Amino acid sequence: MNLKKSFGKKILLLLLVAFAITLTGCSGSRAIDTSSMYSVIYDGNGGYLGNKSSTYRKLQVAENSKIPKYLQVYAQDQYVVSSLGLATRVGYTLLGWYLEENAEYGSNPLGAYVYLDLASGNGVYNMNDEGDYVYGYVENANGSLIHIYVQPIPEETADPDTVDYIYYNGTNGYGFYIYNSEEPDQVTIYERDGSYLYPEISKYATTVYLLYEDLSVNEKAFFVDLPRYNQAYYEYTEADLGLQRYSLESGYIYFDTLMVADNFGMYAFDGNSYVVYDSENVDHADLDRFSVNSRYVFTPSVDIQTPSDLARFNASITYWDFETQRVTKNMTLHAHWVKKLTVQYVQKSGQVTSITTKMNPENTDPIDLVVGDTLGIPATVPTYPGYTFVGWSTSETEYLPWDFANDVFPANTELLTLYGYMIEGTYTRIISAAGLEKVVENPAGNYLLCADIDLAGAVFSNKAPTGFELKTAVTTVHVPFTGTFISMGYSISNFTLSASNSQKSINEDAGVVIILALFPYVQNATIDGVIIKNAEAVIVTTPVSTGIICDLGVSGIVGTALEGNTIISNCSVEMTFSPSDSARLVTHNVYVGDIIARGTEFATLTNCESTIDYSLLAGITTATLIVETLN
Repeated sequence: MNLKKSFGKKILLLLLVAFAITLTGCSGSRAIDTSSMYSVIYDGNGGYLGNKSSTYRKLQVAENSKIPKYLQVYAQDQYVVSSLGLATRVGYTLLGWYLEENAEYGSNPLGAYVYLDLASGNGVYNMNDEGDYVYGYVENANGSLIHIYVQPIPEETADPDTVDYIYYNGTNGYGFYIYNSEEPDQVTIYERDGSYLYPEISKYATTVYLLYEDLSVNEKAFFVDLPRYNQAYYEYTEADLGLQRYSLESGYIYFDTLMVADNFGMYAFDGNSYVVYDSENVDHADLDRFSVNSRYVFTPSVDIQTPSDLARFNASITYWDFETQRVTKNMTLHAHWVKKLTVQYVQKSGQVTSITTKMNPENTDPIDLVVGDTLGIPATVPTYPGYTFVGWSTSETEYLPWDFANDVFPANTELLTLYGYMIEGTYTRIISAAGLEKVVENPAGNYLLCADIDLAGAVFSNKAPTGFELKTAVTTVHVPFTGTFISMGYSISNFTLSASNSQKSINEDAGVVIILALFPYVQNATIDGVIIKNAEAVIVTTPVSTGIICDLGVSGIVGTALEGNTIISNCSVEMTFSPSDSARLVTHNVYVGDIIARGTEFATLTNCESTIDYSLLAGITTATLIVETLN
């Protein structure tokens, strides 16, 4: 037996949710004079109010009433009526509500507003009980919505002889949707025990319209014959009696509300502006497409071909004060949204993380990003096989680091994109003094300096910031650094290297040489991009007890290069040298180096620079002051 039920085809209209509330003043209960009631309309202005279908709320209030606040987040506030819900708009912050008469606009090419002028064929649909338009569902072959009628099967009805169906796993056993191709508007639901509306199928029974793109592949195929719809404004007729009406008016609007994503839209966004989509233009193939929001009317002209060509304006807005102001007329309050500032963190893997908040100074709650303020440091360090993360860069192709301590969100933009810059190879990242000091634990390792390190005036006596120690014992064998140390333009600063080599007279000629540096000894190492700033070098001239000061010195990068070929490139040193006691003379050699002090024949230097001052060492030794500098 075929189950058939006829449904007349018609356009179903969306009756926007209206909220009728009678409010009194805050002085207590009193009689309400209905003849002096006023209409207050909350216009979501691109946002939703209370749910994801209502963009308006309409209240009937008594004269001289205060009205409830519409907030974006729940709050303990005597002016909030929780049953109204929240004002929501993804990616935007609600700054306040205003009357159009309290907004002043001024021409500005970077402004956030445009003017839609009826005289130019443009306009804004606004709620108006005497308006010439209504808003509803209009059939459209490429519409974004689909309407599915759901009809239970009468108990006396057996399964149809000819039927299309798909199985589902019901709550009480297997069942299926029944679709009658002769009656495409009709879908019935059947389950073995006769029960209906379990979660998997309840969306068909409880929702009037569904987003077509939210359907599964099977559902799209199953409902292929059903008509699709868009929501649109159209002229009011007597058949629409009782529906909310609208008028088309000139008005200023926030530009970001004007366009909506639409796979079939006539415009494409090229990264800077909206252009007319051209299917034959290969450059348009991968661009996102858009249409004008149905609430607005835009008519192209010779001079203004797309919405991006409209003149721009800035707005100065005075907000409605819900705590003090009272209603004395019919009025419409508009939500003032601003697009949240967004930082996009793009990783080498292609993963993109969008952030619109950072933690407050107390680290207790998130706060929105604002222009002129720092971003907050991302918690995640990106990884990618075979590569090491350096830092976040404003360029994808070269390392232009973002300084999270000092750089601020720029003006005149709402989106900042930072790229996770990586270099090929596996390195140990160094971002602190403690990490730098651990280099000694693996002298053959590969290291990447990923942050400026301020050593806060630390004095390193016969010990390098990298952890290498120089012992004066005759039997000491010093371990050289043989690995790779790369800095991507970061510095090590604000420290003192203090070299001493006091020997007993019996060991005066034992050949112990102490030359302190970032790397006291190297052999076949690679050092690139290291910057030494605000560094001091002290030559200790006072021996221990009756000892003798033997060969000693200081250098910025390398103390001694051992046999082989150490590559030093793109390094810079700023250092000042002085004796610990200028009145005491040294009788052995004193070494001074900017990049390297000893063993220069075993090192290759390229593109390095230095600024050192060793004038205070003049006359410090009766032997030789050995100076190795680039100059």
